[in-house]
Amino acid sequence: MFRETAKSVILFVLVITSAVLTYMVWSYQPEFSQVDTSVESTPNIGGGETVSFKNVMRAYQLIWVDGSDVRGTIEEDAVVGVREFLEGTEIQDINVYSNMNRLDPAVGEDGHEKFLIVDYPSEMPAKSLFQVLGFTYDGALPDYSFDRIIVDIASENVTFFMLNESLDKVAVANTDIESEYLLSIVERYEDSFEDYTGIITNQQTSNNKTAIYGPNDPGEVNVENFLSTQHSVDVVNDILFMDDEISTTRNEDVYVYEGESNIATYSSDTYSYSYTNLDETLSSGRNPHHTIQRSFDFLNSHTALANEHILFDYEEESNESIYRFTMNGYVVFSGEMQNTISVKYGNNAVYEYERPQLHIDANVPGDQTKELTTLENVRYQIALNEELDLQKVSKITIGYDMGFAESQTELNLLEFTPEWFVKYDGEWMRFDEGGLY
Repeated sequence: MFRETAKSVILFVLVITSAVLTYMVWSYQPEFSQVDTSVESTPNIGGGETVSFKNVMRAYQLIWVDGSDVRGTIEEDAVVGVREFLEGTEIQDINVYSNMNRLDPAVGEDGHEKFLIVDYPSEMPAKSLFQVLGFTYDGALPDYSFDRIIVDIASENVTFFMLNESLDKVAVANTDIESEYLLSIVERYEDSFEDYTGIITNQQTSNNKTAIYGPNDPGEVNVENFLSTQHSVDVVNDILFMDDEISTTRNEDVYVYEGESNIATYSSDTYSYSYTNLDETLSSGRNPHHTIQRSFDFLNSHTALANEHILFDYEEESNESIYRFTMNGYVVFSGEMQNTISVKYGNNAVYEYERPQLHIDANVPGDQTKELTTLENVRYQIALNEELDLQKVSKITIGYDMGFAESQTELNLLEFTPEWFVKYDGEWMRFDEGGLY
């Protein structure tokens, strides 16, 4: 009798203990010494989203010039929002000139120039832009690439002046958009604009239409922190290699995966995955617009992109499309790890594909900031550096430098530090204490 009662008591205690422990496990929340508030979710990078081409084909800044008043913004709501009201616009005519004298926006009744500047990180095909904007044109669009648009809003109707990166050609497109209408759209986003300034680095950037623009004095900018995990290499291999048998070899931190007609590598040091289709060859002379479209369709079908990605560069010689992630409107760079997605398209299919295997999970709120110097001081320090040639500077912007936080330990904590970035002799580099790295 006593033995049965004891068994019942012990069993009851075990059940209660199990219930308590289960509740504690389910309700447990880890405490991080580096975190002041709760961890917040953030959009996945290539986490299964279907992305619109309109999202990735976008500018990185919008500048509003009204006489001597110059303001600009990087906020996506403004940069993308303005163009959403232009769909259905008719291009009345478009011509390409090898003479910058054609860059001649009108002057308003008050004697002031009034125009918008739309800056892209590198040259983009005009055909891709007009597709995104939903413009119509009865004729054949020219095979022309640009990286800046001057939008004349002083005339009755809007005219687009599309400048190439070398600043030796301009395409002039007259439209049926009423300037007053476009200006009313821009004014809706007026609170997004801040003081901008233009700087001169060479003879070609010596006027207010070709100058290099950026925030005048950005001051304190927040440092962002995110938890991270790694994408599965096996999953990516299964998708790309399909039914091929894969052999795997390893050389220190680099893994090599070989199939019958495919080869891929993965570096656990830089988190870089690179794939090559051995059955393909690079084509030459392909239309950039079509190549970008095919590369985008490939990435979208492989859920490699997120809405925060931007088509950052296109290398016509190698048919290579390069995408970068953006955060808070700033483009993300990294000298520590792979952080671009790139596709080289061959004759009929993808030739090479490179992507990061690092996945951004959740924001870790904090109050750390970094004070950035003025744009004019960036120009001044580059001019003073005897190892640099100021004339080779073609763009300057603020971006994030991504790397592991020094105190990240087992949390894989990524730190996004705001920095000035300079496009120097065709290459984007981080500005630091007068040097470029």
